[in-house]
Amino acid sequence: MVANTVKERRLDLMVLLSPQPVDELWEGEKAGWRCFVMGNDNPSGRRGSRLRAAWQRGYNAASRSRDPVGLML
Repeated sequence: MVANTVKERRLDLMVLLSPQPVDELWEGEKAGWRCFVMGNDNPSGRRGSRLRAAWQRGYNAASRSRDPVGLML
């Protein structure tokens, strides 16, 4: 009985570490953060697009951070 409970709690790392689909909004936020750190203030993406809004969120978050370089992803 104990063996069954241990087996059920086992974590399959191969599932967790396997390639995942790319999240475009997350990538956009990271790009905005990097642009702030590198001094580029020209947003990527079309005006009004979700990607540009994500870029702007990342840029704004980096501008509010106390250590944008240290926290860059």
